[in-house]
Order: sequence, then C-alpha cells, then structure tokens
Amino acid sequence: MLSKLDLIHSKYLKIIIFVLLTFIICVVYQNIHKNDFINFDDNLYVTDNPHVREGFSLNSIIWAFSVNNNTAYWHPVTWISHMLDCRFFNLNAGMHHLTNLVIHIANTLLLFLLLQQMTGAIWQSTIVAALFAVHPVNVDSVAWIAERKNVLSTLFWMLSMLAYIYYTRRPGIQRYFLIMLSLSIGLMAKSMLVTLPCVFLLLDFWPLHRFELPGIKTGNSKLKKHPNYLASLLYLVLEKLPLLLLSFIAMLLSRQSLQNYHQLLSTATVPMDLRISNALITYVKYIFKIVWPQNLSVFYPFPESVPLWQVVSASAFLLIVTGSVILLAKKAPYLVVGWFWYLGVLFPVIGLVQGGLWPEMADRWLYVPAIGLFIMISWSGTALLAKFPRFKLVFASLTVMIIATLMLTAGKQVSHWKNSKALFKHALDVTTDNHAAHFHLGIELLNANNIDKAIEQFNQALAIKNNFPEAQIGLGDAMMKKSDFDKAIDCYHQALWMSINQEDDLFNKLGNAFFQKGLFEQALTYVKKSLKENPDNPVAGNNMGNILIKMNKPDEAVTYYQQALQLKPDDTELLNNLSNAYLITGEIRKAVKYLNQALTIEPQKALTLNNIGTAYFYQGQYNQAEKFYLSAIEINPEYSDAHFNLALVLVRRGKIDPAIEQYLEVIGLTPDHAKAHKNLADIYFNTNQIDRAIDHYRKSLDSASENPQTNFNLGIALYQKNDLSASIRYIQKALELNPGYAQAEAALKELLATEKTANCR
Repeated sequence: MLSKLDLIHSKYLKIIIFVLLTFIICVVYQNIHKNDFINFDDNLYVTDNPHVREGFSLNSIIWAFSVNNNTAYWHPVTWISHMLDCRFFNLNAGMHHLTNLVIHIANTLLLFLLLQQMTGAIWQSTIVAALFAVHPVNVDSVAWIAERKNVLSTLFWMLSMLAYIYYTRRPGIQRYFLIMLSLSIGLMAKSMLVTLPCVFLLLDFWPLHRFELPGIKTGNSKLKKHPNYLASLLYLVLEKLPLLLLSFIAMLLSRQSLQNYHQLLSTATVPMDLRISNALITYVKYIFKIVWPQNLSVFYPFPESVPLWQVVSASAFLLIVTGSVILLAKKAPYLVVGWFWYLGVLFPVIGLVQGGLWPEMADRWLYVPAIGLFIMISWSGTALLAKFPRFKLVFASLTVMIIATLMLTAGKQVSHWKNSKALFKHALDVTTDNHAAHFHLGIELLNANNIDKAIEQFNQALAIKNNFPEAQIGLGDAMMKKSDFDKAIDCYHQALWMSINQEDDLFNKLGNAFFQKGLFEQALTYVKKSLKENPDNPVAGNNMGNILIKMNKPDEAVTYYQQALQLKPDDTELLNNLSNAYLITGEIRKAVKYLNQALTIEPQKALTLNNIGTAYFYQGQYNQAEKFYLSAIEINPEYSDAHFNLALVLVRRGKIDPAIEQYLEVIGLTPDHAKAHKNLADIYFNTNQIDRAIDHYRKSLDSASENPQTNFNLGIALYQKNDLSASIRYIQKALELNPGYAQAEAALKELLATEKTANCR
C-alpha cells in the first residue's frame, strides 16, 4: 500500500506529466491558428455548409440528426460541434483549428490517465501518451478542420474507457449506463467507435485481468474468477452485447447515410479481391509509417492493382506477428492487447467497405489504432530495460531523442497544412499519379484566378483517372471563368454521366452555363432539376432568381431569393440580388433594407455600394447616388458597372465631359459593353460629333445587334452624314425588331419619300 507521502509524490508527478504533455503538443502545433481552411471537405463541413454556418439552432440540429441531409456520413455530434464553432467564431479558421487542438490535448491527457489507472505504470503510460501526442501521423486529425469527427469521437472513446474502468471496479447498472451514454455520443461523432466493445474485451484480458486463459496467471488475487475460463469469457462477451447493439445501430445509420448520398462504392467499381489485397498490404505499410514517418500525404491514391509478392509478404508478416504475440501472451500480455487493438480498431477503415473518394490508406485513420502499437513499443522497451538496467540512462536519452525527432517531423508536417496550395503541392511531391492532389491544387489555383494553370492541373488529374467527375467539374468551372460556355456545358455533361451523387450541383452548374449564354429557358429547366434534387441548395435558389429576373418575372425571383437567404442569411450576393429584384418591382424601401443589411455584413463590398447608389438613383437623389458609385469605384477601380452607373448619374446632372470619361473607362474595361457604346454614341450625336457617334453605334451593334433603339439611332446618324441607303437599312431593321416602333415607322416613311424624290431627279 502506498504511503501518504507516496500518494502526494504520485499526484504531483502526474501534474508535471500533464504539463509536459501539453507543452510538447503546443510546441508542435504552435502555428496551427495561422492555418486556413482547405478546399478538401472543409468547405463541405463548414465554409459552404449553410446548416453549419447558421450556428446552433433547432433547425440545424434536426438537420444534423437526419440520415437524409445530403451528406455522406451520419455524425450529428460532429455537426453540432462545427455549428458551435461557427456560432462563437464565425469563419475564423484559426479558432476552428484551436478547437481541434484543445480536443487533441484532452485526448492525450486522458490516454495517459487511463493507462496509468489500469496498469499503475506511470512511465510506460507517459511514453504512449507522448507518442500519441506528437507523432506525425496524427497531424492530419488535428490540423484538418474537417477531421473534427476524428478527434471528437476519440474524446468520447477515452471517456467511455474511463467509464468502463469505473464500472469494472464495482459493476452496476448506473455505472454501465455511463458507458452506454459516452459510447452513444462517441458513435454520433464518428462510427469509428464500433470496435470499442471489442477493445473492452481485450482490456479485460490485460491490464484489467477480468479473466484468465489456461496457463496464464494474472497475479490479481483480489479478482473473483469463474472456475471455468470459457464461462468467464462468455459472461464478459454477454456483458458487451448492449454496447455491441449500439455499434450495430451506428453502422446501420452510417450505411444508410452513405446509400442515401450514393457514396457506397460497388465491387464492380473496386473489386473485392483488390480491396482485400490492399488491406493486407496497408496493414503493414501503416506500421512502417509509425516506425518511419516520412513522405506523409493528405491523400494516397488507391492502386489499380497490387503485386502478388506484396500480398504474400504482407500476409506472411501479419501471420508471423500474430502467432508470435499469441505465443508470448503469458510473458507479455500487452503484446496481444496492443497487436489486436491495432488490427481490430483499424478494421472498419481498412477498405473492405468503401465510400466516396477512397484512398489506399490515410494517416488520420491511425489516430486511435496506433495506440495499440504504441503500447507494444512502450511496454516492450520497459521489459527490455528490466533485463539491462545498466542502460537506463541510454534508454531515457534515446526516448527523449525519439520524441524530439517526432516533434520536429510533426511540426514540419503541420506547416504543410498552412493552406490548400501548400498541402497539395506537398502531396504531389511525395506521391505519384495523385489525381486527387492535382484536382484540389487545380481548385486552389482556380480560386486564385490562375485559370490556365488550374486547367493544367485538372487535365493532369483526368490523364491519371479519366472517369474522375470532380476534375471534369473543375475543368467546367474554369471554362466558365474563361467565358467558354459551350466547353463548360460539355464538361458538366461529361461529369453528369460519371457522377452518382452530384446531380443537384451539376444541374445547377448547367443551368448557370445556359444562363450565361442567354438561353434562359434551358437554364430554367436545369436549375429546376437541381432544386428538385436538393431544395436546400442556396446557390441554385440564387440562380433561379437570376434567371427569373432576366425573364421579367421579378416577383417570382423574390420568392427564390428569400428561400435561398433563409439557408444563407449572411450571403451579401443574395442580399444584393434580392434588393435588385425589389428595385425592379419599385419596392425601394425593401431594397434599401436588404442593402443596408448587406453593408453591415461586408462594409467594403463594391457590389453593395454600387447597388445603394442605384437605389438613390431610382429615387432621384443623384448626389447621394454619385457618392456611393465613387465609393464602389474606390474599392474596385475595375468595376465596370459602377463606372457605367456613375456615367448615368453624371449625364442626369449635366456633367457631360466627366460622363464621357466614365463611358470610355467602361469600354476600356469591357470592350463589348453594348450599352456603354450606345449611351456614349448618344452623347456624341447630341453634341454633333456624328462620326464618333456612328462608330460607337456600330460597336454597340457588334455586341447587341438585336437592339431596335440602337439600329434606329444609327440610321438617323447615317442620315446626318447623307448616307441615305444605309440609314433606311438600319431603320428598317429597327422596325423588324420592333414592329410597333412608331418613331421608326415615321422616320422610314420620310426617308423613303426623300429617296424617291432624289431618284426622280
């Protein structure tokens, strides 16, 4: 029995260990708060997810618990944690990262406490916790905001183990309920906890010693053991059945969610024999990643095939190690527990069941399974030291050196997570034929408007994997930015027949492409399909509103903008579009209300300032309108719409020369701006600069040949230059386009009479 002095010493030693573990984690992740969101799942989980960005609310909670919420995985507790982050930190990426870090620290301290409580071995427990704390393979789980599910579910894994220890000391219903409660919450964070009841059975063998195998004495004299070890084992298995039932339910819900989102990959896509072969090989590869953590990547491409010799070698290695630890079970039970912990906990993500963009392997999946290997390493090292006590100092020095080396390597790995560009460039450096890395790097380049280089990355991704719908979509998005709408439509159609879970997004993109081409009926058809697939898509709702505005249906557009705004209330583009619809319907007050709301959210947004100027323009308050247009131009000097609107105001105020300057600025920025050319031509015509007027009328018609007003004005200008036949031709064109154009009809009558008189002479 420990003396009071020993207990005090032990207490302070634990506190020191807690502080040291926290310190080494903070050293490794000291710059994590400077890292950004990445374009791989962070957008789906946080930045582009309206339910998460809404924050903590009844509607968002209902959505989180639904298995039909258009997400691949059922993990409501994880969704709620992201919602809480958005509620308190909005989209401050650094704070989201720090939440992950705090949870990782808690997991590390709990791991140390659990092992120490179960075994009484402080130093072995410290080594395991330290390896877990700073090992580079765990960086993905901590530095990736979308992997909140991993660190969060592990927190409840540790709490469930703590509850289990509490229960085993004095079994009872209330204590058992604590296990079930913690396990249930953990399963709702990530279904990785499905194997935890089996881990409890391992812990029953060692270090809890709740049953003994023949010939293996635990030395636990206080334990009441059943005389028949099989009966004892059966009792412990039956004890876990309620927990296994919870795991089974979680698996069903996760599978249902994957099926609803069409994410389950069939064996026709990836054959089962390839899955099994890859699983055997990666079991061994993961061990090498633990021992020698180099060339770590966010994504490892799944192989098209694997060499038979690798499968045979991996199988032999696994069988030899398994047989060896079983043979050593009497002398080293920790080897059995550590090894089967590793094999069993990793099994759900080993790839026999696959969904979505499934990799060959993933470092983040080692977060909990690696603990088994760390147990084997720590306790084996200590056992070896017991045989060679003279090397105690060497052993301690070596341990410190290993931890320090891991810290340096992990710190370097954290730096790769600074942003998407750095992360995926590193992935391409350390892997080959990585289609996913090319794709995500392409997305980052596209977001930075480096369109040609983005197209290169998308094409490289498709060269590696030609049936990669995401790369086709990225290529289509790039073509949209290049205004090559036909090519974009072709890319989206290609992706549509490849994809099984992105129909709503693709229908919306196709609708937008047709909208940009001015084919509003086709655009309407596709966006309607998108909203039918997913009514909660705010982007599609916004696009529907834009289409209806162009089709002169502003009242219907308002409805769609309002629905989209409920899903994305802080979207300033939506607020501006809604205000524009109200301006068209003449509801100026409502327009101003939403514009002010947009201005509050983003005070320096040129679009909002421009639209506020337009609201004042509609009310005849030209001084105020001019002020806001100038503010918009100050923020974005290349904002052609603001220059155009400012020119309109200047004309109204009689400032003709400054107005001409603004129209010329618009034409410099947008050479085919038909309205700018037409309005500038009108000014030149009214100031008797007929040649300039004719030049700009013609340029206006190059972009908008079907405008009756421009055709008429050009005809009149040509008449001023005595080009009667050309004048008649353009005015006839104006009448063809608008048969009820009375002014053109009268002018044509006079011109034809003039032509007849001239011919008679």
